[in-house]
Amino acid sequence: MKTRLLVLMMLVVVSAGCKLFRGPDRTGEFRLSSEGILGEVTYHWVGYSYEDSEFYRYPFEKDPVPDLINLGFRVIGGDGQSTLPGFNTPGRTNGFALVGEFASMQEARSFYNDYGEADSDLQFSVDSDTVELFQVWVQKTSVGNYAKLLVKDIQNYDGEGDSKYNEVVCEYTYQPNGSREFLN
Repeated sequence: MKTRLLVLMMLVVVSAGCKLFRGPDRTGEFRLSSEGILGEVTYHWVGYSYEDSEFYRYPFEKDPVPDLINLGFRVIGGDGQSTLPGFNTPGRTNGFALVGEFASMQEARSFYNDYGEADSDLQFSVDSDTVELFQVWVQKTSVGNYAKLLVKDIQNYDGEGDSKYNEVVCEYTYQPNGSREFLN
């Protein structure tokens, strides 16, 4: 009985400590919504942190500042109001650079897979331009680490009342040590 308990405790400790040894996830996928969530007083957005591989509310004093959020751009046109996706880095430094736009997922995927290093002359902006399907972006986080993003899907939704929002699905490769080289 003691052996079983000891083995169980060791498994719990080892599984909890695995992330400490291997570091953050270097690749993954996330879905970000531009829909604001009403808090006690203000609205929050949900953002993603590469370092923690977690979603956090922003702004929210009890959560860490995420690496990116989807704020969206409200547009009024002939068809009424819509919201276009747009990335923002809440850390307010560094940001996003568009490195490729493609007509198909196959072309975008090929470029994304072959894009091995962030160019040294990229100009980063805290707020991205409009995000569209099959784009490849490079993000320099507020702490100086790099991520490349492949925009895989965008969906538009009607919220409560007249509100509109969208969700963006991105695949990412993250380089947590500040190197511009992306290891696949």
